[in-house]
Amino acid sequence: MNFLSLARVEINRIFRAKHTWLFVALTIFSPVFGLTIFKMNEVETAGTQLIINPLLTGAVGSALLFALFTLLELDRVNKYRVSALTDTIISPVTLHIAKMIAVFSVALFTGLITILAYFPYTMIKMESFADPVLYVSAYSLFMIPAMCFGSLFAAIFHQIFRRADISFIMAAACVLASFYFFSTGDILLTWVITNIPVFSDGFGNIRPIRMGLYNRLFWLLFLTGSWIISLLCTRRYEKGIFGSLVYNSKKWYVPLLGALLLLFSINHYRNQPFFNKAPLEIDWSGIDSVHEINSGLNVLSATAHVIPDFNMGTLYGEIRYIIGEDCAYGIKRMNINCGYSIYSMTADGISIGSTDLANDQFYTKIIEIDIPEGTKELKIEYGGYPMLWGASKLGFLGVEISRHNVELRVSSLIPDMRLKETKTEVRVVLPGNFIPLPSSLIPTVIDGVDNGDGTKTWVITHPKVDYIEFFAADYVSRIVDVTGSTAGSMTVEFFYHRNFHSLLEEHGIDEVLADVFNFCIERFGPLHFLQDNYLRLIMTSAYNFGGGAVQGLSDMSETTFSIYSLTDPWKGATGMEILAHEIIHQWWGLNRVIWDDFDDFPAWTSEGITVYSTYRLYKEKYGEEYVQANYVDKWKQSVEEMNRNFYRRRPEYLEILPQRFRDIISVSERGVLKYNYMPLLIHRAAQLAGGDEAMDKILFTLAQSNNYENLTFQEFLAACGLSMEELL
Repeated sequence: MNFLSLARVEINRIFRAKHTWLFVALTIFSPVFGLTIFKMNEVETAGTQLIINPLLTGAVGSALLFALFTLLELDRVNKYRVSALTDTIISPVTLHIAKMIAVFSVALFTGLITILAYFPYTMIKMESFADPVLYVSAYSLFMIPAMCFGSLFAAIFHQIFRRADISFIMAAACVLASFYFFSTGDILLTWVITNIPVFSDGFGNIRPIRMGLYNRLFWLLFLTGSWIISLLCTRRYEKGIFGSLVYNSKKWYVPLLGALLLLFSINHYRNQPFFNKAPLEIDWSGIDSVHEINSGLNVLSATAHVIPDFNMGTLYGEIRYIIGEDCAYGIKRMNINCGYSIYSMTADGISIGSTDLANDQFYTKIIEIDIPEGTKELKIEYGGYPMLWGASKLGFLGVEISRHNVELRVSSLIPDMRLKETKTEVRVVLPGNFIPLPSSLIPTVIDGVDNGDGTKTWVITHPKVDYIEFFAADYVSRIVDVTGSTAGSMTVEFFYHRNFHSLLEEHGIDEVLADVFNFCIERFGPLHFLQDNYLRLIMTSAYNFGGGAVQGLSDMSETTFSIYSLTDPWKGATGMEILAHEIIHQWWGLNRVIWDDFDDFPAWTSEGITVYSTYRLYKEKYGEEYVQANYVDKWKQSVEEMNRNFYRRRPEYLEILPQRFRDIISVSERGVLKYNYMPLLIHRAAQLAGGDEAMDKILFTLAQSNNYENLTFQEFLAACGLSMEELL
C-alpha cells in the first residue's frame, strides 16, 4: 500500500470512529466557557468579550483535547499489542505520519465547524461593531493551529516515552508553560494562543494578527523540526530509544531537515520585529542627553516627507535640515524608533556615516552622526517597521501603521534631535478618509491634498521644535458646548472614530461629557490657559489603555466608550470614569503638581489629585456607598498590600534581586503611591480640613491660583492648614 492510499484509509477510519465525534463535540463546545463562566479578559470591547474570551478557552480546550485524541490514535497499536504485526506490513514511521495527517484533518474539520457554529451569535451580539473578517481570521489563526500544535506536542512525547499517560502529562505541562508566558506578555512562547490584550472595535487589529502570524510560523518551524527529530526515536528491532536513535540516524537527511527547521525557528525568534529590548526602568537622562550634546547645533528648519506602507506596516521618510551660521559641528545625536534604520545620510550631497548606539530606551535608540564642518544641508533617509516598548508587551501601545489606524509617537514620525527654535514641517501621506490629530495643540495641521490614488498628503508644522507625534484614523468630530454654573463657557471638540457614531448618539455622549465639565468648572473654576476656551478630546485605539493629557488636549482609549461602559456605569473605577479622569487632568496638568523637597515622598503628582477629583465627581453622581466601595476601600487595599510586600519591609533583600525584578517592583510601587496612596492622603486631609466640601473650596483656590504654575506639596499642605506630621 502506497502512502497516499494509507493516508486515505486512515482519514476514512478516523472519521468513522465514534470517539472522534466525541472529541469534535467537546472541542466545539469549549468556547462556550469563555462566553459565560470563565472570562479571562475583562477589557470591555465587543471584540474582546465576544471573540477573544471564547477564543482563549476554545484554544486551551482544543489543544488539550487534541493532545489526548492524538495519543489515543498513536497508542492504538500498543494498546491492542499489534505493533509487531503492523510493523511487518508497513513502516512504523510511515504509519505514524499517516495517522498524524488523519488527526490534522479532524482538527481542520473541527475548526471550520466551530467557526460556523459561533458566527451568527457573535455577529449579532457585536451589533454595529460586527467584523466577520476579524472573527474568521482570529479563529483560523489561533484556535485551529492550537489543535495542531497540541497534537504535535503529544506526538513528540509519545515518540520519546511510548506511554500515553506520561505523554499527556508532558503536553499538559506545556499548556501550563504557555499560560505563564501569556501572563508575561511574551508573544512567541505562548503556543496555545499568543498574547492578545484586546481587540479594537473601530481602529483595526492588524497588530495582534501580524504578531499571531509570526508566532504561528515560529511554532510551526519549531514543532515540525522537533517532530521530525522525534521520528528518529521510533523503536526498531526491539532496540531501546538510544539504539533505535542510532539506527534511524543512518538516514542522515532526517535529522538534518529537523535541525535546519529548529535553527530557522531560533533565528525567527531572535529577530522578532515587534518589541525592542528596552528595560522597564526608563533612562530619561540618556534620551534627554541628546539635547545637551546637540547644543549649539543651529538648525533653521527641518522639512520631512513621510510615506507609510499601510499593507506592510512600515514607513519610509526623508528629512532635510537647513543649518545656519555660527553652528557647532562635530558629533551629534538623534533619537529614532528602535525598528528604523538609516538608509542614507548626506551632508551637502556628500555621503556621511552614522553609528547606531543600540541603547534601546522606551521606544527609541540613539543614532550618532559626525556633521562635517561647514555643512549647510543635512539630508537623512530612514524607515522600517516601528518597534514597540519591549518592557510593556501587554499593551501594544504607541506606534501603529495600518489601513484602519496610524499612530506615530515617540520619535516614530521623524528623528528627534531635541532642537529648539527650529521650524519643522512634515508632509505625511495618509488614507483619504483619515484626519491627523497631533498629540498637542501647538502643531498646525494643513488640510490634506488629494493624491488621486485614495490617499492625501497632510502638512503638520511646529514653530519651535522637531518633535511631532500624532493620531490618525477615520475620525468625525462634534462640538460640545459646556457651561458651568459659576464660570463662563468653554467649547469642547470631541474626535471619535466613525464606527462609534451611532453608539454615542444613542447613549447621549454630549450629556455624559457635559456632566464632567460642569462639575469641574463649578468645583475648580474655568481653565485659564485654554486658547479661546477651546479643548480637544480624542478617542484612540483600545490598545492605548487609559489615556493621557496635555494642556488643551485629552486622549482616551475607545474602551471608555464601549457598549459595556456606556450601558452599565456600575463598573467600579473604569469605563466612563477613565474619561472623567483624563478630562480632570486639564485642571491638574500632568506637570503642574510636582513633589519638591520630599525626596522620600514621590507620591505627590498630578495623578493623585486627579484621582481624588474623580472620586468627588462620582460621589456626587452615585453616592457615598459607591465611592466608598470603588475608590476609598480600593485605595486602602492597594496601600496595605504594598506595605505588606516583603521587599518593602526588607529593602536589603531587594538589592539582591536581578535588575529586571527590581524594576518591576519599583514601577509597581510607584503606581500605588501615585494612584492610591496620594488620593487616600488627600481624602484624609479633607476629613481633617472639614470634609469633602471644604476640600472642594481648597482645590478651587489652588486651581485658580498662580496661573497654572507648579503646585508643590508644601503649598497644598499650607492651603489645608496642615503639617506633614498631622497628615502622615
